[in-house]
Amino acid sequence: MSLIGTLADIKIADVLRLFATGKKSGVLTISDGPSNAVVRFEKGMIVHAMAGRLRGEEALLDLFGWRSGQLNFVPEERSVTPNIVKDVDALILEGLRIGETLHKRRMLIPTDAVVFQLGRGPEDEAFRYAVGPKEWRVLRLLDGVADVKEVIETTELAREEVHEILFDLNTARLVERVEVRLGLKVVAQGMLGKGAAEIDERIDGDWRKVHRFANGVLRVEVRTGGGKAAPLSVTFKAGLKRDVYLPRNVIADLGLSEGDEVQVRPIA
Repeated sequence: MSLIGTLADIKIADVLRLFATGKKSGVLTISDGPSNAVVRFEKGMIVHAMAGRLRGEEALLDLFGWRSGQLNFVPEERSVTPNIVKDVDALILEGLRIGETLHKRRMLIPTDAVVFQLGRGPEDEAFRYAVGPKEWRVLRLLDGVADVKEVIETTELAREEVHEILFDLNTARLVERVEVRLGLKVVAQGMLGKGAAEIDERIDGDWRKVHRFANGVLRVEVRTGGGKAAPLSVTFKAGLKRDVYLPRNVIADLGLSEGDEVQVRPIA
């Protein structure tokens, strides 16, 4: 493996051009902490790319938004099933044009479980933003509860279209991302449980920062990794940390065991 350098010192476009001109075959890896990407070359052509959950052209374009990361290259002649068909020059042009924006969008919306609410608005009094029918269909749903998946399903707009609208609205400070969905560990309540979920009071404080829940949360949704969900009333107590205490009948209904992790979000 040969170290090429870092993205702080060399641009990804220059690396791609260099390998294309030299008709290199092998594997380029980019590592930036927990983030990793792999780009495969065959005789100077980019034939395969992946970066986290991204694959193909989408993964390659995302790299144009990375500002740090160590680059290494391993010469290799092994063939792989291609997931990229465009030539290098076209990919570089596209990356320089939209890559940074795409990367920022994916950093803002890494999954469709992200939740938004109305933001504080632009600071410039002269700022104006044109809200068309599609933007309004998205904007009216951003209540601090509905996640991006629900917005897509309700508006019936394409996923990428909703992501683009949310990114533009966020850039304009008209909406902001809020962290309401939490991964908590299941603990069974005692035999005298009251039928309500019990959660640490510090989480209640965090949820109150969401406009919708400024006066407190009364009900939550508990969702398993398998997609089963149950709405429950909730009480908040000190010292529960990252545990959620659930009634035993709810644990049984959801097919859970103590120690399992569930996603919990406020709904009312």
